[in-house]
Amino acid sequence: MMKKNILGIAEFIIAALLTVGSVTFFKACGEHEGKFMACHWAQNAVTLIGIVITLLALLRIILKNSGIKAGLAIGVFLTSVSVIFIPNNVISLCMMDSMRCHTTFKPAVIVIASVLGALAVVDSILGIIKTGKSNEDK
Repeated sequence: MMKKNILGIAEFIIAALLTVGSVTFFKACGEHEGKFMACHWAQNAVTLIGIVITLLALLRIILKNSGIKAGLAIGVFLTSVSVIFIPNNVISLCMMDSMRCHTTFKPAVIVIASVLGALAVVDSILGIIKTGKSNEDK
């Protein structure tokens, strides 16, 4: 059972890292003079999508059908790729490139989401192949 779900478990762990990390150790800039900077909203968007990816990965582990697992892996891939574009493309970050949102938050989101996306695309391909083989056996 564990062997069959190793990719799903890895996706779950990396998605949880993205979610938890976005509000803890690589979070964007904090409150400034009683206001939140634009990067705060980018952080919130990454956190929200991270939660969705984490839930998709959890479903990927729990469910048994290989076709559904492949579909969930595709969903993880697509949402992971979308997260890459949130910081400074979809939602602006602070004006100064030396701010935490540029030096820590954005690179961490890009790297973690890229690793997650690469893992999910491999999982998707393997799942599609497995589903195709099981359909041929019928």
